[in-house]
Amino acid sequence: MPADAPKFQLHKTIESKAQLDVGFRMRQCDTIAVPQTTNFTWRLGVKSSSEKPRYIIVGFQTNKSGDQETNPPLFDNLNVITIHAMLNSTRYPLIDSNTSFEKYQFSRVYGDAAAFRSKFYDLDELVGNSNITPADYATLHTLFVLDVSKQSERLKNSVTDMLIKARFGANAPADTQAYAVVISDRLIKFISNGNKMSVVY
Repeated sequence: MPADAPKFQLHKTIESKAQLDVGFRMRQCDTIAVPQTTNFTWRLGVKSSSEKPRYIIVGFQTNKSGDQETNPPLFDNLNVITIHAMLNSTRYPLIDSNTSFEKYQFSRVYGDAAAFRSKFYDLDELVGNSNITPADYATLHTLFVLDVSKQSERLKNSVTDMLIKARFGANAPADTQAYAVVISDRLIKFISNGNKMSVVY
């Protein structure tokens, strides 16, 4: 419950029928079957206009859908060599990671995934670390975190077309699904109308 001073201010705001901007992080998930090839291109069905994408988290799973004997929270590395996102014509990240899970060379993608929690919640890395070891990341929790938060001004007021591109060390196995969670900034407006609040997206 607010104290008397802020409570009085809130009542004044409601009585004046003011419009209140409320920002939050919106999450949307998309999925697609991965073709048995080494090059994978995926135009996400999620489109954003008023939403500004900040992170895209991509994971791959083979033979895990519709089977109660598999563990659905686990993801496969699929021998990913490079993965990036295209927002309109802008690439994130700019430079290929040149990953090799077979040779244990995945420090960059592991670092991006490990740092996501501290970045997202604005925590110190000592307390915000995911505590996932490199070995567990490579074999159990292989999620690719693409930070797309640093966008140019020309993207901020336009519909964003999102594309994921990945290259595998070998053809993707049959029955492989790709999942992408897009985390975006979203703004809604609360409009006070007497004792009621209306929401405008």
